[in-house]
Parts: sequence; structure tokens; C-alpha cells
Amino acid sequence: MRQGKKIVLGFAVFLALALLSNFVLGVDGASFEVTAFSCSPSEVVINSVFSCTATVKNSGLASGSVTTATLYPDETNWLENSNYPQASGSSVGVGESISITFTGLKAVKSGNNGFSKIMLDLVEDRYVANENKKVNVINVAVTVSNSASSAAMGGSVTSTAEITAGGNIDVSLTFVSDSGGCSIGSQTNPKAFNGLTDGAKQSWTWTITQGTSGSCRYTLSASATSSGGYASKIDSTSSTITCTNCPVDSSSSSSSGGGGGGGSSVFISESQLVAGYSKDFSSGEMVKFNVSDKTHFLTVSNITETTATITVQSEKQVFSLVVGDEIKVDVTEDDVADISVKLKTINIITKKASLLITKVSGGTPSSPSEAGDDEGTGWGGGGTNGRVNGELLNKNVLIIIGIIVLIAIAIFYFINKNKRDLRLGRKIRKS
Repeated sequence: MRQGKKIVLGFAVFLALALLSNFVLGVDGASFEVTAFSCSPSEVVINSVFSCTATVKNSGLASGSVTTATLYPDETNWLENSNYPQASGSSVGVGESISITFTGLKAVKSGNNGFSKIMLDLVEDRYVANENKKVNVINVAVTVSNSASSAAMGGSVTSTAEITAGGNIDVSLTFVSDSGGCSIGSQTNPKAFNGLTDGAKQSWTWTITQGTSGSCRYTLSASATSSGGYASKIDSTSSTITCTNCPVDSSSSSSSGGGGGGGSSVFISESQLVAGYSKDFSSGEMVKFNVSDKTHFLTVSNITETTATITVQSEKQVFSLVVGDEIKVDVTEDDVADISVKLKTINIITKKASLLITKVSGGTPSSPSEAGDDEGTGWGGGGTNGRVNGELLNKNVLIIIGIIVLIAIAIFYFINKNKRDLRLGRKIRKS
């Protein structure tokens, strides 16, 4: 009889362990792991879209399928703030592999960026982190400063350009005289900077000789190429050196270029509005424009890596835009849109937001703060997919706890039963 109880107890423990093992491996006994991973292209310009593909192998004991796979960036959160689940419904035999492609990935931070993990349903796979898989996200910014804002004909001014690298890049810095007949003689032009890494800064100085046909206006262009040569980006800035005694009068004022101090403003003419006025704004910059013979103001503030706040007034209206968002604004209080504002890009190195402002005739105005309302998903399960995975994980933890409790109850029951049987046996022998 006691031997029979041991057999029953052993069977109960075996059954519980089998259920637990079946849960860990998956209901069908399949077990998946990432065996290869690559991105196309492997070098991209900031704010551009790319895709990555993972090879997933079934190393389990039976066929199965991956329901949901989710790719996560590393702790720098350089991907746009969203999860990227991809479902695969095809059956995968033992020892076989499938490819899962994550599309629509968008890089919003420059650098040689990596990934932390891929979730295969509820199983965490860290192949992408362990194998140090990277994407080189590039950017470049150039600024310029002059030793003087003006010079006489034949006079000299030194101009110093500074470039800031995003990602691993090579940069070619070029000086071009746009007007005024100024020149840099035989000085190095273009100037090459190779092997720059993310955040690195380099500077170069030219001596500019003032011309005789007006104020000197020139442009500096920084052309960046990724270390592997697969991506390129150009940033440029212009500056003016006023000629103090040229026969041709010029009202052009000097500019530091690439700067854009907070609180400055410019006026947009009606013809510019109709054609579409494009400008890179620093936080605090303002533009003025007229609609129906009344002056209105547009101010940019709170620039982040992917968003910017736009305030339009005379009657104050505040909008939060994500890169790519476009709003329509009614400034004449007649419930008809007068202008459209689109947030084209954000340069995280210069902290500038590129806006396109256009006059429109009609249309339904956007509600303040409705554009770019990104309740989206944060990394680490902030979104819908994260909530679903979290709920599933909680349920499955409860299942495991339940199985363990059943095992404990069974063991406790048979131990107590054996003790009762022994006490009963002693009483019978004594009697």
C-alpha cells in the first residue's frame, strides 16, 4: 500500500513538472532563438527609415510558430518611440529557421547605435546585444564666426567654421563666395576631416579678403559621408561681411550663420507665404506675417528630438507637433484655416526644427495641441504591445505559481497521510 502511494506521489510530481516544462518550452514543445540579424541599410541619415531582419531557429522538440516578435533599441532609445512587433503565423519544424523583418524603423538619434533584445512572444533573446549589432546613424552641423562684421576693400577678416559630427563620418568642408568678389586665395579648400565619431567637433579657419563689388556673402557647406560610404548628409550656413567703402552700396548685415539666437524674429511676406516659407527655427525664434491686414506671430519652443511646440497668435493657440505632422490654423477667428504649418525635420545636434509655413484658402482648422499627441508607447512595454505582453506574463506567472502550489499540496497531503497511517497502525498494534 505504501509503495502504491509513492507511485501516485511520483506520478503527480512528474505530471506537474511536465506541465511546467511544457509551459517553458511552449505548448507545442517548440523553442525559438535568434541566430542571425542584419539591418538594411546598416548606415542611415538621421530621421530616415530602415528595416532589420532576424533569423529565428526552432531548436525545440516539436514544430511551432512565433506569434509576435518585438525589437528593442539599447538604453539610448535612439529609435522613434514605438514598438515594432512583427507576427509570423507559419509553422517552423524542428531545426528549421524563419526570417522576421522589422520594417518602418526610424532613427532619431545619431551615433553608432545598437539593440538590447528581441522578444519572441514571452521569451527574451539577447542575440542582438551579445553580437553587438549596430546601425551607424549619421548627421552633421556647421556653424561659422567672423573676426569682424565689416572690412574695407582689400581688407581681411578671419572666418572660423566649426563642424559637429553625428555618427561615424568623414566630412568635406567647402568655402564658396556667393557675391562681393571676396576670396580666400590659395588656402586649403575644401578641407577634409576623416574618421570623426559621434559628437566630435573640428574647426577650420580661412582668411577672407574683401572684394570691390559689394559686401562679401559666402556659404560654408559640410558634406558628410558615413564611414562605410552608404549614407551622406549636407549642412550649410551663410555669412556676410559688410564692405565699408565699396562703390556698390550693400545693406546686407553680418550674420554669424548657423546660430539663430532665441527671441529673434523675421517678417514673412504674403508672396513668401503663398509660395511656402521654409526655415530652421531654434527654440524661442519667432516669425511675423500678415493675414487680412493684421499681424500675427508664430513662435517655436520646447524642441526635443522628435517634437516641437508651435504657438500662433494674436489669439493664442498652442500646438504640439511630431516630425511629419502638419496642422491648419485659423488666425482670423472665422473657423476657416488661414495657414498650414508642417514640422519637416529636427536636427538634434543644432537643436533646430525645420518648419514649412504656407498660406491656405479654407479647410477645417486643427484643434490646439491635437497634432502630435503622442501617447504612443515607451520602450520597455509602455504601449499596447507592452501591456499585452505584461498581462500575458502576469497570467503565466500565476500559472507557474499554481503548478508549484499543486505540487506542494500533493506532497503535503501524502506526507500527512503517511503519518496518520503510521499513528493508526501503532494504535491497532497496541490494542
